[in-house]
Amino acid sequence: MKKTMFLVITVLMVATLIFGCAKPPEPTAAPVVETQAPEATTPPEPTKSEMELLMEGAKAEGQVISYGMSDDWVNLGNIWKTIEEKYSVVHTDTDMTSAEQITRLLAEKDAPVMDVADIGFDFLGTLVENDLAMEYRNSHWDNIPTERKDPNGKWAVAYWGAIAFLVNKDLVANPPLTWDDLLKPEYKDMVCSRDPRISSYATGAVLAAAYAKGGGEDNVQPGLDFFKELRDSKNWREGVVLNVSSVQKGECPISIVYDFDGFAKRDATGLNLEVIIPSDGTFGMLFAEYVSSQAPHPNAAKLANDFLFSDEGQIMLATGYAHPGRTDVVLPEDVASKLLPESAYPNLHFPSSPENFTKAKDAIVAGWDLIMGGQ
Repeated sequence: MKKTMFLVITVLMVATLIFGCAKPPEPTAAPVVETQAPEATTPPEPTKSEMELLMEGAKAEGQVISYGMSDDWVNLGNIWKTIEEKYSVVHTDTDMTSAEQITRLLAEKDAPVMDVADIGFDFLGTLVENDLAMEYRNSHWDNIPTERKDPNGKWAVAYWGAIAFLVNKDLVANPPLTWDDLLKPEYKDMVCSRDPRISSYATGAVLAAAYAKGGGEDNVQPGLDFFKELRDSKNWREGVVLNVSSVQKGECPISIVYDFDGFAKRDATGLNLEVIIPSDGTFGMLFAEYVSSQAPHPNAAKLANDFLFSDEGQIMLATGYAHPGRTDVVLPEDVASKLLPESAYPNLHFPSSPENFTKAKDAIVAGWDLIMGGQ
């Protein structure tokens, strides 16, 4: 028994020595995960706005050429100077009527020169029919009244002017207030106007007289009859070209003009001239801006167009006595105070559409040949 106990104790002691002296297991190392430094990336180029791209393009083009947008018309001289400074371009204009403009553009189709232009509403039909205008909706497009812009983006009305009498009060004792007044004997050989076959001025004048006599865009005959009567009365002064020079010389004591042009002639001559809106009827001629479909300098042309419809451009046009085409622009008091109040236009009429106005213009031209005997 003692021998057996001795063997058990011996085995236990040996086991204790073996396991007690063994090294504890080393901790398992965490697996090594190799990581890579993130690759260096180039930040994307900031996206340029359409306006920035146009400005870059215009600067490269260096110039913009217009037709019928001379410096002495509705403050365009200052407007073009601003555009030149703002967009780093040089402006050149060739002055011409709307009719001359269309003829010129058709002749230059194979070698285009003009970029941007101002055109009377009565020539928009011809402009679009001959594909002479580029589709371009400037950044102020949504602020332009629907009836004053092309649904296809070919043109938009920047300003308008109403037919008025420009009277030299040093030569006319009792200024005329209505169309009928122009027929009075006291105005013999005093009234100057233009030929509607070549002038939007005169087209508007015939329409204004037509409205005063119960006609209108769809019936121009009353207007034609009035001018025949004016001619037969000898009150219409024939053989005199209506311009600043003839007004300055006193050759046109009474002139039928746009209101804004009357104010401009007053400022240019320094004469005692009064602008009178005929109370029995007047016509608001709309003037549209467009970019040529073959503009040699399209970026500069688009920027010029955009500026004319901006708040700044519209106010500058009003500074030249034109009525802004946009109706949401609030004019500064010093500008608004120089214009006639709305109450001065009690019977104001506008074109209903380019198509209807073109028909009216064609009827006026055809009728003019008859009443003037081909002169």
